[in-house]
Amino acid sequence: MKRWALPSLLAAEIAFFTWVSAPKIHSLNGWAVYFQNYFGDLVAQSAPVMLLAAGMTFVLMTAGIDLSVGSMVALVACVMSSFQAGPGFWWTAVPVGLALALTLGLTNGVLIAGLNIPPIIATLGTMILYRGMCFVVMGDLEKAPFVSVPGYESLGQFSGALVLIALVFLLGGSWFERSRWRREILMLGGNRVAARYAGIPVTRRLCEVYGAMGVLAFLAALCFTARNSSVSASSLTGLELHVIVAVVLGGTRVQGGAGSLWGSFLGVLLIAVLDEGLRGAAIWGEQNLPFKISHLEYVLLGILLVAGVWLNTRFGRPSR
Repeated sequence: MKRWALPSLLAAEIAFFTWVSAPKIHSLNGWAVYFQNYFGDLVAQSAPVMLLAAGMTFVLMTAGIDLSVGSMVALVACVMSSFQAGPGFWWTAVPVGLALALTLGLTNGVLIAGLNIPPIIATLGTMILYRGMCFVVMGDLEKAPFVSVPGYESLGQFSGALVLIALVFLLGGSWFERSRWRREILMLGGNRVAARYAGIPVTRRLCEVYGAMGVLAFLAALCFTARNSSVSASSLTGLELHVIVAVVLGGTRVQGGAGSLWGSFLGVLLIAVLDEGLRGAAIWGEQNLPFKISHLEYVLLGILLVAGVWLNTRFGRPSR
């Protein structure tokens, strides 16, 4: 039953918001075009959260957390925006962005594994640090060099986003499900002392997990800047909330020792459909309400987070 809970909830959510806000369509071909555009926009829009959710799944499997992902993506995007636009952008800004993202992720790993700082404190500190560095780099400016980079905009469209998501979830996920690395981080999250006695290099594995989070933050920055064309120091504030809620909804335990990339994928889609549906519902029926329907997003996200943790704790068996 639990296996079908998320797909069923996603289908019900799509059906409800389609009924509430979809235009009147009187042919099967019209519905086919509508859903093709709908899911294309949904994938392109949710690509940054989707990519980060894969990394957050690894992090939560180790009984950790990364509150800095939104600030990390923003900082990488801000630094890349400081480079000159043009064909050379691919050979200057993009490699620097990748190196920076990996460094930021490894910094979290060193703080947690090397200095033994609790993950929530370490990444709260780096969240504030990375966001402050965004303002140091950007000030109050908003930069948009990405529109002048040949081929860059394709990363923010359905085809480009789908390629990156497929690389992470299909190719990377297939390797991950069969890998010794997965078994080791699951054991690490379940019982770190036992993992050390089993000969698992705990410090190295934690650094690898947070380093992978950094690389995925770089890919998320590419998708975000390609779709939005500009970036400012305050971009992506609150992104970490969407990522954590999606992963918890997908069945990954916050206590560590269990997790599912497929569940995280569905969790992101649930939140993306909710976000898109609330915007559509706002256009459809907000005139006679004393509040904006779009303001319900964070109310519902909070409810989903608490409900997801409770359901996983009360009824869920660990997905190992």
